[in-house]
Amino acid sequence: MFLRVQLLALALAVTLVQSSSAYYSGPFLFWGLDDLKDLQTPALTEVDDKMLRDLYSNAAAVVVFLRNGTTKLSADNFPTFKRIVEKYEFMYSPQQMLSSNPLDYNVNAEVINLVGSPSQQDVELSALFRDSTENYGERKVLGILANQWEEPHVLHKREAKGGEEFYSTSSTTPGSPTDEPEIADSIYNVPGKAILYMTGPPVLKMLNDSDEGETTHVLDKHTLATYDARERESKMIVTFKVDDSTKLTLKFRFDMDAGYWSMSKVDVFVMDTKSKDGAKSLDTTLELEGKAPYAPLGASYSCARQLVFRNGTTVLTLENIQVQPALDGKTKFDSAWDCVGFTTAPILSGIFVTSFMLIGLTIAIIAILDIKTPNRFESRTGKQLTFTVQE
Repeated sequence: MFLRVQLLALALAVTLVQSSSAYYSGPFLFWGLDDLKDLQTPALTEVDDKMLRDLYSNAAAVVVFLRNGTTKLSADNFPTFKRIVEKYEFMYSPQQMLSSNPLDYNVNAEVINLVGSPSQQDVELSALFRDSTENYGERKVLGILANQWEEPHVLHKREAKGGEEFYSTSSTTPGSPTDEPEIADSIYNVPGKAILYMTGPPVLKMLNDSDEGETTHVLDKHTLATYDARERESKMIVTFKVDDSTKLTLKFRFDMDAGYWSMSKVDVFVMDTKSKDGAKSLDTTLELEGKAPYAPLGASYSCARQLVFRNGTTVLTLENIQVQPALDGKTKFDSAWDCVGFTTAPILSGIFVTSFMLIGLTIAIIAILDIKTPNRFESRTGKQLTFTVQE
């Protein structure tokens, strides 16, 4: 029996390693940190694991971009990204998997799946990396470009303008899809980090500046969710592909304070992936109307009523949610704090009416108990009883 348990554990470990390597498939391109200039490795040599861990730890944030297409990473297909790479120190590694996961060594690490055509991926990659440097500081963000699937790749070396070399990769297996698979449900799960569940998809309504009126997006398909954990505030980041040219991201913000967490704000980010500079058609923060969801750390929050987040004419509605951040490695919800609670309006009304009935019954019982019966009675042979009544 003990041997069988060991074999099962070994099989599970092999499966996890295989899935991890398939998720972060090489070759890899690292850029953004000045520390990279001291970590250049010989060609076709894997990066030392300790070097990787030091890179993750020294960075203020780590952004992993996953491609799942076969387009060459060349200056022609990714011109904007090429200019970003030339601006920073960068390092190329041909290895097929990362020996250390950046999410395990940096609390500000996140994974972004690139979708669409090469031009869309170029705009999205460049715009999101610029946003990260604005948030965490110039040359303090480590960018990692990888592939989502474990495929054999061929290294291409291109001569860039100014004498600098620009590496590109391509898969030897043609015909792989360029669009990221979308998940058609309303369960956003970052294993061991956070879970958000809804019975229906989020609905985002925006009032257009043109004469088209109001635009409504039913966000029923999403890509993989990520989680950005910090000491005071954490974010669950969920990306939706609205159409071929628009990408919409919701960032659910969790405030951590005094052993409790709350969710009162949602950031909405809409980007036109076909524009040359990754133009933002919407970048705003919505605030919840009414009392914010909250619960102790280690507990989830459940609410059957509709939650409405609003900022001017932009409105996001969530139906019947259960949510919990900071799972600390757990894979399911803990006990829930319900927004309804015990003292609802119908319950208070029932208690109020029942109290009046009890008061009336008590007065009636006291009045009955206060009645005194006569202690003398008339008889045919006795004297007639007389009672004197005084006004």
